[in-house]
Amino acid sequence: MGDLSGKTIIVTGASSGFGEAIAIACAEAGANLSLVARTKDALEAVAAEARGGKTLVCPADVSDDAQIYAALEKARAAFGPVDVLVNNAGTNITERSITDTTAEQWRQLLEVNLSSAFVFTKAVLPEMKARGDGLIVNIASRAGMFPSLLAGVGYSTSKIGMEALNTVTNEEGNPFGVRACLFNPGAGNTPIIDRRPVKFSQEAKMKMIQPEDIAATVVFLASLPPRVNIDLISMMPTKS
Repeated sequence: MGDLSGKTIIVTGASSGFGEAIAIACAEAGANLSLVARTKDALEAVAAEARGGKTLVCPADVSDDAQIYAALEKARAAFGPVDVLVNNAGTNITERSITDTTAEQWRQLLEVNLSSAFVFTKAVLPEMKARGDGLIVNIASRAGMFPSLLAGVGYSTSKIGMEALNTVTNEEGNPFGVRACLFNPGAGNTPIIDRRPVKFSQEAKMKMIQPEDIAATVVFLASLPPRVNIDLISMMPTKS
């Protein structure tokens, strides 16, 4: 693991799955962590496991801009300017087709999976540009590279949008030393996989990407020198 001592990191969707593992790994590497998700009790449980750096619980519904800004202000007040933003918050629904997905579900998926990443990025980008350094990791999905009915129309669309956000972030931020990485994992053993129409056995889940695999990669990215920008990572399970 890399050394993240002194870095201020915000992880969204930090209460479970990839986000929980990322938070714990970054704390173990010495970072000061602000944990963002809706459920305070779940965040406090993660914070109790995140030993090493300091941790701060910032409950927020990321589909609400006001709550996003409140969480950011709380994080800055505790730890100062943000060095690394991990846009990990995401969800999916059991309905995957255009026919079955309601307009309300479509909007909710885009709000949580994509719009929240935009609002967080918009909020931290100016301070990163002014400082001449900063990293934004956008946890998307291979569904953004290969949209499908299996992943769902709303989920696939939101993850394709993350690619556009990441590209423009680099165009705008790179001249000022700000980097963005689009991280596209394949099937992962997290609670969201249980929303697929077909259920997986425990044996099948253990062949998937595990949360600690994602966490180790994020720590690696955050440990790189500012001169290095890995703009895209695509990760697949070796066996399927």
